Amino acid sequence: MTHPMRIASNSVHLAASLAGVLLGAQALATDWPSWRGVNRDGITPEVNWNSDWPADGPTRVWKANVGVGFSSMVVADGRLFTMGWETNQDRVTCLDAVTGIVQWTYTYPEALADKMYEGGPNSTPLVVGSRVFTASKMGNLHCFDAATGKVLWNLDLGKTIGASVSMWGISGAPVLANAETLLVNYGPQGVAVNPTTGKQLWDSGKKKDMSFTAPVIASLDGKDTALFHMSEELVAVDPATGKTLWKSKFGQGYRTHCSDPIVSGDRIFISSGDDGGELLQISNGAAKRVWKNKNLSTFTGTAVLIDGHLYGHETGGYKKDNQELRCLDFASGEIKWGEKGFGQGSIIASGNRLIVLAENGELSIVRANPGRFELISRTQAIGGKCWTSPILANGRLYVRNAKGDLVCLDVRPKQTASLPATDRTPL
Repeated sequence: MTHPMRIASNSVHLAASLAGVLLGAQALATDWPSWRGVNRDGITPEVNWNSDWPADGPTRVWKANVGVGFSSMVVADGRLFTMGWETNQDRVTCLDAVTGIVQWTYTYPEALADKMYEGGPNSTPLVVGSRVFTASKMGNLHCFDAATGKVLWNLDLGKTIGASVSMWGISGAPVLANAETLLVNYGPQGVAVNPTTGKQLWDSGKKKDMSFTAPVIASLDGKDTALFHMSEELVAVDPATGKTLWKSKFGQGYRTHCSDPIVSGDRIFISSGDDGGELLQISNGAAKRVWKNKNLSTFTGTAVLIDGHLYGHETGGYKKDNQELRCLDFASGEIKWGEKGFGQGSIIASGNRLIVLAENGELSIVRANPGRFELISRTQAIGGKCWTSPILANGRLYVRNAKGDLVCLDVRPKQTASLPATDRTPL
């Protein structure tokens, strides 16, 4: 006869063991609450996920349609948020991140604005605590309660400021500079709003000078700095006041700047499909060019910086035969390698793995290796045009296309899937 105390003891040890496995599998699981991730660099700290896929790719957990558009996704506290367009309205959608079940939606009138492309909202929501912030193409800002979708405040920048916007409108995501300052790329060098009340703090006037990037917050030259990559220059402002700190000229051709600046120490990399890329060094209130070339001209996706190397999509003058996924030396701008077949896609990273979405919906995992191109896995994740950045959150990859089809792929580590059913996170 087995002693009951021994059974209890074994049960405790088994529970502890299972808990340890669960913690090991989930300890590095991370939300993706803002455009370009938790650190806004396109790189997630979540590294404990599976990229060893079968021939048909990872398991598709669910599929939904969220409306026409190019808004990326954010995930926080088990909820996924994104934006789309349908029947003369923008739609903000909150889904259960695990099941894909719609939790709430909110709509407001907005034009499709489909000149030269499919149209729909381009900006990505931002989650801060219990609040969700969104920006429409014409500058209609909303703040929602994340759990219920209740509108906490609304500010129409077109009515309060009236800055001219381009035919493609606002595309950059709202960004929190600090607890009292929410920034949006509206006007010649941004606008600031109190995230709690929706009260406008400062604006930069009505001059038409739009770009399609999100503000980037950094400490440069010993100062808190907000970077706005505008159509003809990179502008640095004090996020608290909107005061200009310095400017650096950049812009020719169509001036369609869609890639966010990348900051490393006192250096900033900026790039566009028309202008190539350049590295700036900031010192004594001014930007000095370190190098400029056409080795990495990013358009639909911002590059990622890993261990002194940039990985991103070269537009090749918008000619498909010239387009490559490339690796560049950050310090010198030298090409380390290039690989064709990715089109005008987007890229994020996890540790030394690149998650690369081609514009045809093909999803590839590539080693972040400056020595050579190294493919780990590849699958056709979705169809249609895919210019929207994928995201990785809590062991799940989320990918969408221009039509608004959104899929969730299960890439949780294998040990999680092998646990008893009662210990698994439900699909």
